[in-house]
Amino acid sequence: MNPLQFIYLRLRSTLLAAAALAGFLCPATTAAQTRNGAVEGIVVAADGAPIGTATVEATGAPIPTPRLVDTDPSGRFRIDRLPPGRYRIRVQRIGFREVARSVEVQEGETVSVELVMELDAIPVAPLSVDAERARIHFESEAGSTVRRLEREELRRIPGLAEADVLRAVESLPGVVSTSDYSAAFNVRGGSADQNLILLDGLPVYNPFHLGGLFGVFNTDMVRRADLMAGGFPAEYGGRVSSVLSVESDAGPDEFRAQGGVSLLAARLALGGPLPAAVTEGLGLRSARARISARRSYFDFLLEPVLEFPYHLTDVQGYIEAETRSGGRFTVTAYTGADVLDLTRLHSEDVPLRVRWNWGNDLVGLGWRRPIAGGEVRVRAGFSRFDTAIRFPDFDDTRFGSSIAQGLLRLDLDLPASRVFALQTGVEAGRTGYDNLAESGGTTFVGGHGAGWFGGAYLQGRWRPSEGWLLELGARGDGWSPDAPGAGAVLVIAPRFALKRFLADGDAALKLAAGRYTQFLHSLRDEELPIGIDVWVTTGRQAPHLLSDQVQVGFERFFDGGWSLSLEGYYRLFDGVTAANPADDPNRPDDDMIRGEGRSYGADFLLRRDAADGVTGWVTVSWLRAVRTFPDALAAVDPAPTITYPPVFDRRIDVDVVLRVPLPGSLEGGLRWNYGSGLPYTRPVTSYAILAHSPLRGKIIPDDDGKEDLGIHLGPRNSERYPAYHRLDLSLRRKFTPRWGSITPYLNVLNVYNRKNVLFYFYDYERTPPIRSGVTMFPILPTLGVEVAF
Repeated sequence: MNPLQFIYLRLRSTLLAAAALAGFLCPATTAAQTRNGAVEGIVVAADGAPIGTATVEATGAPIPTPRLVDTDPSGRFRIDRLPPGRYRIRVQRIGFREVARSVEVQEGETVSVELVMELDAIPVAPLSVDAERARIHFESEAGSTVRRLEREELRRIPGLAEADVLRAVESLPGVVSTSDYSAAFNVRGGSADQNLILLDGLPVYNPFHLGGLFGVFNTDMVRRADLMAGGFPAEYGGRVSSVLSVESDAGPDEFRAQGGVSLLAARLALGGPLPAAVTEGLGLRSARARISARRSYFDFLLEPVLEFPYHLTDVQGYIEAETRSGGRFTVTAYTGADVLDLTRLHSEDVPLRVRWNWGNDLVGLGWRRPIAGGEVRVRAGFSRFDTAIRFPDFDDTRFGSSIAQGLLRLDLDLPASRVFALQTGVEAGRTGYDNLAESGGTTFVGGHGAGWFGGAYLQGRWRPSEGWLLELGARGDGWSPDAPGAGAVLVIAPRFALKRFLADGDAALKLAAGRYTQFLHSLRDEELPIGIDVWVTTGRQAPHLLSDQVQVGFERFFDGGWSLSLEGYYRLFDGVTAANPADDPNRPDDDMIRGEGRSYGADFLLRRDAADGVTGWVTVSWLRAVRTFPDALAAVDPAPTITYPPVFDRRIDVDVVLRVPLPGSLEGGLRWNYGSGLPYTRPVTSYAILAHSPLRGKIIPDDDGKEDLGIHLGPRNSERYPAYHRLDLSLRRKFTPRWGSITPYLNVLNVYNRKNVLFYFYDYERTPPIRSGVTMFPILPTLGVEVAF
């Protein structure tokens, strides 16, 4: 289809839509409508991304002239008032290959179809269509910063052992990682617990294996991952820093097996359409299911040589089904567990016997259906994380932490036009936590609580002309804890975004501002390089968190698949928390202190998406972040405040991620990361701790005759570690025998063996004192293989 044909179709679509509307308003046709049917559906790209503003045409003998409609931003369409008979449904859009399908419409029936379009370059020299996935967000969203990673991109980014969603996110602009040993990440000056991580719309807490080293998401089951680093609309609530939405993949309409073996684990995923008998018995038009399982194997592999007391397992299932009435159901389930069991080892080999286990459980149900030109979506689910440490030799020592959430949500897209769209929704649920750390009869961390939360939002999108896009919205979030004396909280959060398109729609300036709120916190000190979040909800102990944010940006698309973006932002945080250094173990309500925060910076992204050649992206991020807390150790009231940069205040962060085709059908991957030094608190000097003896009348050492040393610390986080940089490479080769494909791969982390400092040790018992450092990953090659059939 050439551009003139496209323009003609769009004009004809507008005229026919106007005629159809006039006919709809005419009372004389009402009786006929009850006997007619309809065709509705969704138009998506080959990677599953919805395609908006595509022209859908219905032709057939029962109608004298074709019926045309445009898809909405979510790719949905509906053609009403079709007399019974056979029709040919054809969809066209510039940059895609035309798709057509025949359908049979029965009297009073609505036929649902899914049309998948392949990218197709336009055969006109001055025109090209590239980076289509990014352009969908660019054209349809005014303010949000969305960075999308498809499954194949996730696999091409060099990583430890196997592809990891959370590790891949660290290569995006505005994202900071503070340690090789943790997959937790910080976005634009926010704490790690301020990131909302979703699996098919349901929150996942602590989504890590190996104490934070790997993410729990099995890439074989992932269709895509979207990171919203800022400016997200009123539809999203619950966190103030970012939203990472991971979407599962039900697989193709045929049986398929996929698996692999890596240094981490062995995994297998099976999927395909459900049997026709099951589908028909449930009253479904179609259904696909997929299940994956993964387990580490070193405890088995090393058993003849030594006992390796750790293993991880996870299982994920996903079902996607379409009803005969046009609705679509999804079912998501996940369970995972990590077990470190030193109790099974011989006691003489283990100075401290301990069993530590942690893991996630999640189950959710989604339903969506087009209605009268709009769409309704319902989601319900339950998510839980728990961890426990037990010491069989010490019955009085226990540690445990858990958090659970149940959620029910309804979203409604009202009938939309190219000029105006309106969306609204409500959600409600319950969140509860239970934490305990005790030893010798003393409770060091304790507490449990629960409460009800609710939210409602309304947002509108207005396009007064082709050059402008405006989004206005507001969200109300409420929290009602069960604890006596802790009052309910209601926060109204407005959102605003404006985009001005330039250069014939290939460039845009944008502005976004909004308020965001959060009703839970993590007790974990982020200055520890590894660890698991211990959650508490808003109440007497923890305040609710508010963040006011504004961002401005510029985006531009070029020929050849090139695009760039530049964004600046400013964020205020009220209600951030930190561990209280003067907490009383006998008081359960003083573990945290409340403070304020501020961050500002800029993110630059240069990217190339194309079918061949070198592809990838380069990012440069600049950040300034500070936190302000009262000095809990000060002996005055009110206490003075201390302002310092948090541990994730990385001033400069650079990422280069490339996919490079090589001779012999090899494919190379590269990631180079540079980060300026992170802050830390430096010990200034040591001093002897002595005791006074009233009988001897002088200062003496302790009873053991040795002087105990105390450490005097300098200003908090006033020093910085050396700069961090690391080069990772990967090499893949796909073989395609008749039965499927097999892809061996090699990943090499830290190719030039950079000694990146994790933290310092100071030995003040030597003169002069000695400083030594603990480094992060050395050069680390790993092998793996992926199989599909």
